Amino acid sequence: MEFYEDFVEKYDNLVSWENRVKRESNFYKTIFSDNDVKKVLDCACGTGQHVIMFTQMGYDVKGSDISPSMIKKAKSNSKKFGLKIPLKISHFKNISKIFDEKFDAVICVGNSLPHLFKNKEILDSLSEIYKVLKRNGIFILEQRNFNKLIRLQNRFFPVTFREDEIFFYVLDYFPKKIVFNVIDLEISSKKFKVYTTEYNPLKKDNLVELLEKSGFKNFKYYQDHEFNTFNIYKSDNLIIICKK
Repeated sequence: MEFYEDFVEKYDNLVSWENRVKRESNFYKTIFSDNDVKKVLDCACGTGQHVIMFTQMGYDVKGSDISPSMIKKAKSNSKKFGLKIPLKISHFKNISKIFDEKFDAVICVGNSLPHLFKNKEILDSLSEIYKVLKRNGIFILEQRNFNKLIRLQNRFFPVTFREDEIFFYVLDYFPKKIVFNVIDLEISSKKFKVYTTEYNPLKKDNLVELLEKSGFKNFKYYQDHEFNTFNIYKSDNLIIICKK
């Protein structure tokens, strides 16, 4: 969590959110329409970009995140759009205690679940997500395709250029974890800072097994928001859609 507490003011600079929202909105609109979704929970809402998008699309939305700083930033971002979205500080494994209601859809994107390293903690978290879903509710989970990452072990990712900053991304591979480093170089001052977090490289089969143990079924797999089929060897990302 320390990574997000330290990095919160920089986080939104990593992504062109305006372009990402345009790219993803039709994907969610289609899935939500096909599954009669009205109430949505983003259980790893970060700085609030998805809860803002869903609210603007007309859904009844709530959000949670383990990071107090992220929730604070999400509230600030929501306020810029004139929105007051219910946002709570919560670990995945506590969400049924925080939200005393059921949702048609829960989303967990942004490589959030792989921050958990113990299978029991992952199972407890997935069981909580299952618990807050209505019958036939859907869970949308998005993360990196760790099968491909581990196989290729690419250390460097394309840099992000901003007005006075350049963000470099460097990965270090270990037997049971991947260390993700963001190097933030400020051009004018020529100063830099390194932000570091760790991921549990959850492979697809292991992840699906944990989801099934938690009660989920009817799995669909995509590699992007254009509904292109997931390829375990080629896809950069894994999107799983499953049902309660």
